[in-house]
Amino acid sequence: MGGAYTGVAEGVDGVTSNVAAPGVRAPFSSHHVDYDLTASIYLPGVFASTDFENRGSLPPAQQTSSASNFVYGNAGLALQVGPFASALTLDATSYTLVTKDSTLNFRVLRAHAIVAWAFLHHQLVVGVGAVGVTMNLSSSAIPLAPPSGVGPEIGALLKLDDEPWRVGVSARAPVYGGVSGVAAAGTILPSSIVLPGEIEIGFALQLGPRPLNPRWIDPSDELEPLRRRIELERLDRSLHEATELAVIPEGALRERRRRELDGTERAIRRIEDARMDAEEKRLHTEYDARYANWPRPKLLVVADAVITAPVDKAVAVSSFIDQKSESYGRSWTVSPRLGLEGEPFPDRFRLRFGSYLEPSLFDGGSARQHFTFGGDLKLFTWDVFGILSPTTFQVSFATDLAPRYSNWGLSLGVWR
Repeated sequence: MGGAYTGVAEGVDGVTSNVAAPGVRAPFSSHHVDYDLTASIYLPGVFASTDFENRGSLPPAQQTSSASNFVYGNAGLALQVGPFASALTLDATSYTLVTKDSTLNFRVLRAHAIVAWAFLHHQLVVGVGAVGVTMNLSSSAIPLAPPSGVGPEIGALLKLDDEPWRVGVSARAPVYGGVSGVAAAGTILPSSIVLPGEIEIGFALQLGPRPLNPRWIDPSDELEPLRRRIELERLDRSLHEATELAVIPEGALRERRRRELDGTERAIRRIEDARMDAEEKRLHTEYDARYANWPRPKLLVVADAVITAPVDKAVAVSSFIDQKSESYGRSWTVSPRLGLEGEPFPDRFRLRFGSYLEPSLFDGGSARQHFTFGGDLKLFTWDVFGILSPTTFQVSFATDLAPRYSNWGLSLGVWR
């Protein structure tokens, strides 16, 4: 959807768009304690064959340096406990830089550590955290070093119950990470790697009968009246037991009666625990059924603006590959983004379109328009040899096209 996700911000994958994302409860979440996982790997091909950084032209066929063996991977975990959430995500880029005199292995690692809290019955979610980055250059493929530069980030999402819209905002301070490794002969290394400061503002509007912001009620809150009633009944029995035992003289008769009462209490507690488990299971089944029975037709419209701060004395990755000092990223830029998502074949196929304007960070460069599209196709339900509960899988595709640039992806996920 053109990268416009700040105003939707759900799941661990949303961390890079909005720091509040880990704390946003998805409509299908039916547990007090929930989690989200992500892992992926991309092989984008040869960097030198595309104008990856919008320089304005393709790299020359004959150049003194080149990059190859590009690999990008990411992984993340988010844990939600009631209104609290935390998340950790890692993404790494790796490629080989070949110059006239040497070969270097280029590694970049970025990490996000986030905590978030939901206020106003999950209608306002605020997240804070830290983002770190580091870069390593070596003549051998050594492991990545931990982030050497760290900066703060913060985000928020407003999603009022039963309203068809959301508003999100996220901001990150500039992060300056160190560069480790030994310079090869004839290679000039940068002094640091920089994530520029960013502000992202997003809006989402969902048309059609499918709700965007259904009220989320913590199952633990719904179980609380039953839990309190059971606790009071246990306290009452304990007082009656103490009163009864108090009038029995010390000795074998009192000990025998105490054991009888303890056995009766254990039996009653097993029944009460089973009652709690059954009620909790009933609530989860009710939540799942409610989600499954919502109408499917919708049209989700999302719009973002990504504002990027300048960086003094910056050099683009492509300039580093070419070992050239070129002005780069020295002014403020704004990237507007727009996306649409619908379900033309309800409960079978979702379709997305989007577009975004990519500013050129080179002096004198021109912005270029990207067009994106993708979708999800529902496949089959499987319990993975009994490891998982029955899960419905989907296959997804995504494409990003622009002058002198193309990218595509294919993935396997869970249909919701």
